[in-house]
Amino acid sequence: MSARSLILTMCTIMLLTLTGAAVAQQVAIPVSPQLRVIVEPNHVLRNGAYVQGQVLLRVLLASPHPFAAIDFSMPEIAGARVVTLFAPKTRTIHVYDKTGYAYETRLSLFPEQSGTLVIPPITIIGSVTNEEGEREFFDLSKPAVEILVHPINRALEDSWWMVADAVEISEDWTPDPDQFRVGDTVRRHVNVVAHGVSVEQLPHIEQSANQGYAVVGAWQDGKTNLTKTGLVANLKQTWDLRIQSGDAMYISPIQIHYWDAAANQPAVARLPSKRVEPLARDPEAVRRTLVEAAMTAHRAQRLGALVLVSIPVAAFLLLLALVLYVARLTTADRRLLAECGADPGAVKGLAAVLTWSEASFGLRGARGLSGLRERLGWAGQDPLEDLEKAVFDVGGPLIDTRAAARVIVSASRRERLRGLSRQLMAPFAILLHAPRLHLER
Repeated sequence: MSARSLILTMCTIMLLTLTGAAVAQQVAIPVSPQLRVIVEPNHVLRNGAYVQGQVLLRVLLASPHPFAAIDFSMPEIAGARVVTLFAPKTRTIHVYDKTGYAYETRLSLFPEQSGTLVIPPITIIGSVTNEEGEREFFDLSKPAVEILVHPINRALEDSWWMVADAVEISEDWTPDPDQFRVGDTVRRHVNVVAHGVSVEQLPHIEQSANQGYAVVGAWQDGKTNLTKTGLVANLKQTWDLRIQSGDAMYISPIQIHYWDAAANQPAVARLPSKRVEPLARDPEAVRRTLVEAAMTAHRAQRLGALVLVSIPVAAFLLLLALVLYVARLTTADRRLLAECGADPGAVKGLAAVLTWSEASFGLRGARGLSGLRERLGWAGQDPLEDLEKAVFDVGGPLIDTRAAARVIVSASRRERLRGLSRQLMAPFAILLHAPRLHLER
């Protein structure tokens, strides 16, 4: 066999092997409904699980025909914290030129104690619709599965126990370490991605200080993502470090110790220590910082003074607007002045005043005149009495109804302003009398 033929044969074998592996990863389409209960990862069934270590449970129902009805309820699993990665759902599957159907749910189980974790028997009842349109019923079940759960392994010499499939850790700086200067406050961002755990299961990450820098601030932001392969914790931890020395220094390393369940041994995700040589302090930058701080303080003072001045100004403008509104000529006022503008005579003038009284104060009938005297005060009583005498007294005096109407409207506006003044002063009067009432009691 020539070398060329040998190479072609090997490539063909490799291609077939890869194709077979890809097909094996797909959901096989059975000839009739088939139920599978899959426990992952493989090392769980081989070596057992650990307390607080993730166990993946996959319930898969496959069929060559579409489902017509499914009756399934996940049994309660005692002794474990259960997280549903995704609720049961139906999907279409394709293998080569064949089409099938899958009904699937995935769970993450976290054993809470050592011993044996029992996954109860799982049963699914339902029916499918075959090619002839007929229903075929099925009643499928899988027996209970027992998983050995190991206790905390003392080989992990750390104060925090965490079981993870993998932990990735990375960092970035603001600014870059080669731009650090003495006196600057720099920011270190550490990103942690842990597979098989939630954010709550991550240990506290420490950032130590030394003579070269001080830790002046710290905060974090984390979340837990649910994926088909289980929980994934994402944590972003940030520290503010103040550079205090111009000598070469080492930023302390960051380490996360955990138990590698697949390798069945302790593991560590590490950011090594970083050597930094800070630059000398920049006098111009310090000056700019001080100037900016002074300008900020000055602007804050000016803003505060402006606010203090604007409060009484706004109160005065509001009071002025209220006074102008109360003292304005109302629609009834304008109508009275218009009706009396051509001096219609005492009778029509009195009728116009009574109409105005009803529109302005709601006074009519017997209260039309007596109540109006109380509303107008002393300034409006004289023209009102003159108008009555001109109408009701025999040989009464002549009266200029235009002048009388103007005086009545003016008196009404004056009384409205007095009422507003009394309302505004009422709270202050209560405050002034409160101490006297307290002493009397």
